[in-house]
Amino acid sequence: MQKRKLPRLRNFDYSSAKIYFVTFNCHEGLHLLGEIIESNTNIFKFSKIGFIADKCVQDIEAHYPGVQVLSYVIMPNHVHILISLINAEKAVNLSTIIGACKSTITREARIEYPGIILWQKSFNDHIIRDEKDYLTHGEYIEINVQRWKKDKYFTWFE
Repeated sequence: MQKRKLPRLRNFDYSSAKIYFVTFNCHEGLHLLGEIIESNTNIFKFSKIGFIADKCVQDIEAHYPGVQVLSYVIMPNHVHILISLINAEKAVNLSTIIGACKSTITREARIEYPGIILWQKSFNDHIIRDEKDYLTHGEYIEINVQRWKKDKYFTWFE
């Protein structure tokens, strides 16, 4: 059996005062969060679950003092967040925040869709290294909807 790559950097303290680029994906790449309506400007149309996800990401700062959501985008089958733990309380770490967010979205979605499997396990992260890296990831989030068909998470369902 092939060994799975660890999603976190070994021996790194994910409660460190850093900025992180995080991605978490829907189960099996399904478009559970909404759809992109193709036009000259591509517009994202939230599903009911997408609205729940949007609210949950917006509420992160209220639940974790000192944590800032700098930028984010909800896509049909994944979520990207640029999140700062620079002023966060020492007891909080990235896995706790993302795990709680995914859990809350799932719990609320199951009210209308009992038994739904919403997320792939874990999440992907990138530790922002410098201002250029920060700007690159911020721009990626900003234009993600417009470049959907070129996105590495793009899937097409008929």
